[in-house]
Amino acid sequence: SDSGSYAGSSGINAEYGEMMDEGLAREVINRIQKLRKKAKLVPTDKISIFYKIDGKKKDNADVMRAIKNYSDMIVTGVKATLSDQQAPENVIISEEVDVKGSKFELTLCGDVKKTVSSGAAVQWPQGRPTGQYFTVTHQGVSREVLLAPNGNQLSAMRLENEVKAMFGLFGRSVTMSHQGSPIKCSTRDLTFLSGSTVTITAA
Repeated sequence: SDSGSYAGSSGINAEYGEMMDEGLAREVINRIQKLRKKAKLVPTDKISIFYKIDGKKKDNADVMRAIKNYSDMIVTGVKATLSDQQAPENVIISEEVDVKGSKFELTLCGDVKKTVSSGAAVQWPQGRPTGQYFTVTHQGVSREVLLAPNGNQLSAMRLENEVKAMFGLFGRSVTMSHQGSPIKCSTRDLTFLSGSTVTITAA
C-alpha cells in the first residue's frame, strides 16, 4: 500500500511552518550580524544579545515563534547568548530591526572597550580622533565624541540624539551634565566641552 507515502495536509503545513520559522531565524541571525558589523565588533568580542518584541502585535507572532523554536540555531550562528530579558547597562548598540514586517528591538551588550559609530559624531579613522573631542560617560562606559564632525558644529540637541543611539536610551529622558551642571538642550556651541567629560544619566 502506498498510503504511508502520502503526508496529510497537516503534515505538509507543519513542514512548511518549520521551513518558514527556520527562514525567519536566519533573518534574525542576519540582523544581529549586521548590528555587530555596525558596532565594529570582532568575532572574539564577548557579547550577549537581548531582544524586545511586542507579543500582543499579530505581526510579531511568527518571529517570536521562530526565535523560540530556533533559539539554539541563532545562538550557534551568532556565538552569543540570546535573551528576552531587560538588557543590562553595558549596551554596545541598540536598534529597531524589521524582519518580514515584524519590528522589534535588538540590543547587543558586553564590556567591549571601543568606540561605537552611532552616527557622524563618533566616526574617525583608526586611532585618535582628528580635531577637538570630548568624552561622554554613562554608567562606567565611555565614548569619545568629535565637537565638529565633518566640519559641522555639534549642538546639544544633536549630541543628545547621538548619546541615545550610543547607549540605547531611546524613549528615556536623558540629562547631560558637565562639571556638575546640566547642559541646556538649547546650547548650540559646545566647544567649552573640548577635552573634558560629560556625564549622562537616564530616567
